[in-house]
Amino acid sequence: MRRRPGRRPPRHARRPGRAHRGAAEVTTSPPAQVTGLTALPPRTVEFRGARGGQAALTWGQQGIWRSTQWLDDGDPYFNLAWTLPVTGAAGLDAVLRAVGRLVERHETLRTAFVRNGEGTGENTVQRVSREGRLTVGVYEAAAKPMSAAKALAAELAATGFDYAAELPIRCAVVCQRGRPRALALALSHLALDGWSLNMVAAEWPRLVAGEDLPGPGWQPLDQAASERSDPPPGGQALRHWRTGLASAPRSMFDFPTREPEEPRFVRHGMDSPAVAVAAEALAARHGVTTSSVLTVASAALLAAVTGHPRAALQLIVSNRHHPGMEAMAGPAAQDGLCVVEMGAGTFADALRHGHRRTMATYRNGHYDPALVLAAWEAEAWDRGADIDLDAFFNDVRQAGRWQGLPPVDPGDAAALAALRERTRTFFVGAYSKVKARIFFATGPAPSTCEFYVLVDTAFLPGDVAGRMLTGLEELLVRAVSEEVPLDQVAKVAGLDPVLRPAGWTAIGPDWVDVPETEALLRRVCGTDLAAVVVEDAGDDAGDAAAARLTGYLVARPGLDTPEAVHAAVMRAAAGRTDVLAPHHYVLCTASPAGPAGWPACPRLIEGGGRAPSSAMTVLGR
Repeated sequence: MRRRPGRRPPRHARRPGRAHRGAAEVTTSPPAQVTGLTALPPRTVEFRGARGGQAALTWGQQGIWRSTQWLDDGDPYFNLAWTLPVTGAAGLDAVLRAVGRLVERHETLRTAFVRNGEGTGENTVQRVSREGRLTVGVYEAAAKPMSAAKALAAELAATGFDYAAELPIRCAVVCQRGRPRALALALSHLALDGWSLNMVAAEWPRLVAGEDLPGPGWQPLDQAASERSDPPPGGQALRHWRTGLASAPRSMFDFPTREPEEPRFVRHGMDSPAVAVAAEALAARHGVTTSSVLTVASAALLAAVTGHPRAALQLIVSNRHHPGMEAMAGPAAQDGLCVVEMGAGTFADALRHGHRRTMATYRNGHYDPALVLAAWEAEAWDRGADIDLDAFFNDVRQAGRWQGLPPVDPGDAAALAALRERTRTFFVGAYSKVKARIFFATGPAPSTCEFYVLVDTAFLPGDVAGRMLTGLEELLVRAVSEEVPLDQVAKVAGLDPVLRPAGWTAIGPDWVDVPETEALLRRVCGTDLAAVVVEDAGDDAGDAAAARLTGYLVARPGLDTPEAVHAAVMRAAAGRTDVLAPHHYVLCTASPAGPAGWPACPRLIEGGGRAPSSAMTVLGR
């Protein structure tokens, strides 16, 4: 866009120049060619917010940050491609002013994330720039400007952000015949989540119109200060996590791995109005939410496939019901642990119980990640294996409900069957790295159930993702008209339970490959003079602990106490889902004549090895 000679451009639309000292400057690199777009000279938006500053990461930011560190540098997995329409007669200068005001309003859009050393979010800070410059691309679209803007946003989001050196926003204006029609955006998930996007979408047309909106009352800097108050929030959530960790299987994927497909992680999707209608009917009948219906159905499918009478899912909790966080732009979500019983009874029974567990999880999703991590590690040490909870559910629907569903009576079997003819399943994509074994998620579609399943093909075949989608539909539609026994879920859903070969044994809530566990203990000992035996845990043990693993070995220097042996076994078992450290260690003075003779060997010392104060008995000292 040309300007008349001698006229100074608006403050938000100056040409590139020297940045203020200490200010942030972002340059949007020209994206790859998008069909139908002609690049015009870019513009520079200057911004100056109410404040800058530095603070520790909020708990919500820490969750995203840890996930980004798991990926390769430059991986765009956590980038959000987004478009905002420009309606009315707003000119380019008005749109650029609106971009500047948006960045000024929300500190999260002018925040860099700077790591002090190595590790997790504990030594990373959020650094808010008070002022700076943002280069905005300008393009002319030959036709369909919104479609062109979506393609442009995808190109802008195709490259990962440099979190320390780059602000978490890239944008470009798409015009048609010189008039702005859309804003293409690439945003980092470290800056915004789904709730925040809806906030920005509501503000955008008012900012373009020039309205003077009141400033946000709560920003991530405020949230960080609140989370470090004395006493900090989250005490009840921590207790919820401890209870869940103690009752959850140590992994839903404690069965033999398989040769993974390439790429390893596969995602399928489904568009099913029948699922939405059935979920609404079940929710009304049982006095639960449709989110609980979908969560419990996902848990039932996972339990049926993996052979567990109890399913553990991490739910993505928005946390927007906490004071101040409803109006904050920035990531607030954290993972909450939901454990649902899937043993005896029907799907309706599981739904009623699961709804209570789901609601408790959503109430207890705001906590200090460091304290939950400590509880997680303590439970793993006591359980005897890493706790692998990489099974997730995320309901991204606005307010957790649909609107405008087809007017179908769910009690009319023929009408519901006809509605299923509109179901569409599709392949979404494949990825080389994802921090999940399985991930269930809804989509934002308002008038149909948009649902996704991602699986790790090192544990489940890729086509299981697609079959779980159609199985979800069959399960919910069937549950509308009849009781579905939980032990029939796999059959109803058309899923094949995993097969565990000989040697795998159920120990409490966990499945264990006992021969592999014995082989692990022998490798730790550096000799074959060791054995792992499944024994009765004793008369005072509950049903869940009716059996225990006892490890027998000959004591030697460095492995002469149960604590030393347990520490060595835990190190060797790290990351494995097939083995479990023995619950009890017996260190003998000599090996028996044969494998069956270990229990009768002279004992030097024995105990659980979990802590110095564990029930350890010293013999012969």
